[in-house]
Amino acid sequence: MNKKKKILFVEYCADLKAGGAQRVFLNILNSFDCNTYSIFAAFPKVPDGAMAAEVPDHVGQLSYDSKSPDGSHNKLWAYFIFALFIPIIVLRWCRVIKRDKIEVVYVHSIISGFHFSLVKCFVNFKLIYHEHNMASQRPNMILWRWLFDFVAYKSDRVIAISKSVAESLKDFGVAEEKIAVIHNGIDLTVNEAREELRIRGLKRLKVDSKDSALLVGMVGHFRPWKGQQLFIESLPTVLKADQNIHYVLVGGVQDQAYYQSTLDYIVEHDLAEKVTITGHQDDTLELIACLDVVVVPSVPEPFGLVLLESMMMHKPVVAFNMGGPTEIVQHRETGLLVSEVSASALGLAIAELAVCRELRERLGRQGRRRVEDYFTNRAQIKQIEQLVADI
Repeated sequence: MNKKKKILFVEYCADLKAGGAQRVFLNILNSFDCNTYSIFAAFPKVPDGAMAAEVPDHVGQLSYDSKSPDGSHNKLWAYFIFALFIPIIVLRWCRVIKRDKIEVVYVHSIISGFHFSLVKCFVNFKLIYHEHNMASQRPNMILWRWLFDFVAYKSDRVIAISKSVAESLKDFGVAEEKIAVIHNGIDLTVNEAREELRIRGLKRLKVDSKDSALLVGMVGHFRPWKGQQLFIESLPTVLKADQNIHYVLVGGVQDQAYYQSTLDYIVEHDLAEKVTITGHQDDTLELIACLDVVVVPSVPEPFGLVLLESMMMHKPVVAFNMGGPTEIVQHRETGLLVSEVSASALGLAIAELAVCRELRERLGRQGRRRVEDYFTNRAQIKQIEQLVADI
C-alpha cells in the first residue's frame, strides 16, 4: 500500500463572511482525495467556530493565528504585534511540519504565504500559493510589495484563479513557469428545488411572490472595486426602459465611507422605493434564486464566484468585459458583457434583459450548461490534485 502524501492547507481568516476565498478553502478540503493524501488544515480557531464546523472529519485541524494587521484602528500597534510574533509563529510551524512530516503546504493569502515562506528557509517542503486577487489590488505599500515578492520567490507553484490574475502576477514579476491557471468551481448540488429557494428568498426580502416587479440584484461586500455605486447609478437608465424594476444589494459593509456614498446617491435621486439593501446574508442562494437578473459590476473582478452561483441557478448575468468574467461569461450566449465601464452602459445592458423575458430565459439555460461543462468543484479539484502530484 502506497504511503499517503501529507499536505497542509492554510487559511489566515476563519470568517466565512469575508469573501469567496474562504469558501474555496472549504470546498478544497471537502473534495480533496483523502485516499491519496493525509490532509491537515490550519486556520484561526474563533468563538463562533463556523469554519471549524464545516471542515470534514478526516481533516486534521490545527490552530493558526497569523496576527494579521488587517482591520485594526491602531495600525502602528497592529503592525508591531504582527512583527513581534513572526519568529514565534515561524518556529512553531517549523516544529509542526517536522513532527507531522508535512510534504506540501498550500496557502491562500500573502500573510500565511509570508509565514510559511520563512518556514521554508529552515524546513524542506513544497509551497503552493493560491492567488485570489489581482496583484494590483494589494495595498499600495512597500511592505506589502516586499511580502508579495518574497512569497512569489519562495513558492514552488502559484495558482491563479483566472487568466487575468495570471497576467497581473506576471506583471508583478512572478515567473511564468510557476503560474498555473485553475478556475474556481462550485458544487452543483442544491438540496431544495429552485422554486422553494425562490419563495424563501422572497420572504426574506419581504416581497410578495405575486409582485410583478423585476428583481435585479448584486451580491458583494461594500467596497469601491465591487461596484455598488456603478450599480445604483445604472438604475435611472433602466427605469427609462421599464418602471417596474426593483434593485437588491446583498452584502456587508467593509468600507463605511463608500457605503454612505451609495446611500446618499439613493436619497438624492429619490430611489429609496426602488432599492433594498439587505446587509450581510448567510444563505445567498435563496436570494439569488428570487432575482430575475444578477449583476456583477466589479472593476476589476479577479474571477466572479457569484457569476457561477447565479448561472447554476439559471439566472442571466451582466458583468463588465474585463477580468475574470470574460473567462466565465460568453457574451449573448450565457450573459451580457459590457465593454464600457460606466453606469449608463451597465444600465442599457440590464434594461435589455428587463424588457425581454425570452432572452433572460435563454441566457439562464445556457449559463447553467456552461457551469456544468467547465466550472464544477470536481473539475477544479482534479486540476489542483494533478498540480500537487507533479511538484
